[in-house]
Amino acid sequence: MAKEVRLMSSAMAKKTIYLNQDYIDRAIKIFGVKTEKEAVNKALELAIIENEIIQVHKEIGGKGEIEEVFK
Repeated sequence: MAKEVRLMSSAMAKKTIYLNQDYIDRAIKIFGVKTEKEAVNKALELAIIENEIIQVHKEIGGKGEIEEVFK
C-alpha cells in the first residue's frame, strides 16, 4: 500500500532563527535555487519525504535496505 506524501506548501510562517550560513550556501548550490528561502524549504521538504519513506519501509516489515541520511 503506497502512502501519499503531502507537503503544505501554502502554510508559510515567518521565523527568525539562526542558521549555519555555510549550510545555506551549500544547499543553494546543491538544489540549484536562487534564494536562501528556497534552499531551506527544499532541505526541509527532503527531510520530511525521507522520514515518510523510512516510516513506510518500517510498516512493510523493513524488507530491503534504506540508508538514513538525516539523523
